Amino acid sequence: MTAIPLETLEQILWIFSGVFGAIVGSFLNVCIYRIPIEGLKVNHPRGSFCPSCKAPVRWYDNVPVLAWIWLKGRCRDCSAGISVRYPLVEAFTSAMFLLAAYRFGGDILGSESVLAETFEVSQFLVLLGIWAWISILIVVSGIDFDHRIIPDRLSIPATCLVLLLSPWNPTILEPAAAVGSDSLVAALGAVDLGIAVLIGAAALGIGFQRLVPNWEGNRRKLSESVLAYVVGGLLGIVALHSLLDHLDPVPGSLIRIRASLAGAGIGAGVIYAIGKIGSIVFRKPAMGFGDVKWMGLLGATLGPLPILFSFLIACLLGSIIGIWVRVKRGSSYIPFGPFLSAGAISMLLMRPELEWLWESYLSLLR
Repeated sequence: MTAIPLETLEQILWIFSGVFGAIVGSFLNVCIYRIPIEGLKVNHPRGSFCPSCKAPVRWYDNVPVLAWIWLKGRCRDCSAGISVRYPLVEAFTSAMFLLAAYRFGGDILGSESVLAETFEVSQFLVLLGIWAWISILIVVSGIDFDHRIIPDRLSIPATCLVLLLSPWNPTILEPAAAVGSDSLVAALGAVDLGIAVLIGAAALGIGFQRLVPNWEGNRRKLSESVLAYVVGGLLGIVALHSLLDHLDPVPGSLIRIRASLAGAGIGAGVIYAIGKIGSIVFRKPAMGFGDVKWMGLLGATLGPLPILFSFLIACLLGSIIGIWVRVKRGSSYIPFGPFLSAGAISMLLMRPELEWLWESYLSLLR
């Protein structure tokens, strides 16, 4: 096989990440616009259309970022203005995909020069998962910014998926102590593991479904209780390990499950507590429950300590933007979901730089 220089492969990866991110960003614009509107689906009607005149958008007018520039921000058919947010979302998604490839794609190509020998499928799957997570954050942030809602049909399934994949989540930092076998099956046994998952899922899932009514006061359906079943199954694994105290060192996959569950609980708990305190102080709802569930997803991805730092970043960004909006527009309300997402993305993709800033700040205090 013809040798391909590593530098060339890296350039291909960067170009692919940027172009693919811009294309995905164009699709995310469709999701942001259509998902909250009743009667519209992401895949129906087929093809993009102008929100003003409903004319279908030609394929050559759908090129990410560039199309908005050569159309001068106007619809070709009715000359209605096209929001600048469309190219901004496409450019931002492209930039985030590039940054994720830089941060997590270094091991995809290895250190050799032959593609067939060095391409790491597992690392590429990790990168695809991070790209999908970033895409969900952009869609939910856009919807929250426009409609002040965080749809459960996005946040709940995403949280379930992140928790289920937590044993292989590389974004959760492990303790410095050595870990044993990374296979839960090898460490706990397939039969015992299956029984623990079933008991935990049934105990928490059925209990939640029967005892906790939905917002209408009715008994919850299975589809409304999926997250409880997932959490229960993972708690069953944790409980099984606590009974088998002879396992030392702890499997790395179990450490990541614990960190994911703890991050989800701490993230959701912090927002819920602040919302409760705010409603008592201001005598009106201070935080939507959608933010609570959204913070649970972010915490499940990052782990307990990083989610607290991401919350501090969100508060800082929210304060700066909130003051600016108050001065410029006279408005006092801005949705908090986009800032929570921004804080989480910052902790995921720029953690080394943020840690350096934090250490520099502490050194100044000392």
